[in-house]
Amino acid sequence: MASLATALPNEIQRVSRIRDEFISLRGMPGVMVEPQIAIMTAEIDRATRACASGDVIGMMRAYESLKGYES
Repeated sequence: MASLATALPNEIQRVSRIRDEFISLRGMPGVMVEPQIAIMTAEIDRATRACASGDVIGMMRAYESLKGYES
């Protein structure tokens, strides 16, 4: 099993790719993606801050939250 210090950055990258997919859908008729993009961005930012500060509890919460995103 990977350590949290490895797994969380991987999840950040994975969810960033999903967010990019949503961003590519902007402007399509009948498609509303702005709320999802905003939520993913906030979650990615929270995970990044937790990593940068060494907040292990924050990192665990962010990891669990990011794991829930599916493409």
